[in-house]
Amino acid sequence: MRTVLLAVFCACVPWGSLHAQSFDGDWSVLQVCEGTQEGARGFTWRYGARVKDGRFLGQYREKGQSPSMSLEGRINADGTASLSARGISGSADFNQKFAATATPISFEVMARFTGTSGTGDRVGSRVCKFTFAKTG
Repeated sequence: MRTVLLAVFCACVPWGSLHAQSFDGDWSVLQVCEGTQEGARGFTWRYGARVKDGRFLGQYREKGQSPSMSLEGRINADGTASLSARGISGSADFNQKFAATATPISFEVMARFTGTSGTGDRVGSRVCKFTFAKTG
């Protein structure tokens, strides 16, 4: 009987879904963006995130505030993730090409998660490093 139940469970729930769910829980995010060649200042943001059913959702400040940003995407069973960042920039001193305050921002982050930690890099012209730590 146990063998039959295990076989039914395995047939109904893909292994990849179970493994991706192992990332579920609360996470902290450390985002460090370097200064740019044209002189924009570097900055560091810390914020919380949650993973549920393998779906990552992080939020820096409230949506609509300047600056603010949402970081979201799916963590694959192997720990890789492509996360999308969308938000509103802060002071022009920190923005690429000194874009005006409250300019929309949008970029991708390629990340890798392992158990209780992870790292990621911004894709594109500005160097930003992401460090993820599971907190619960």
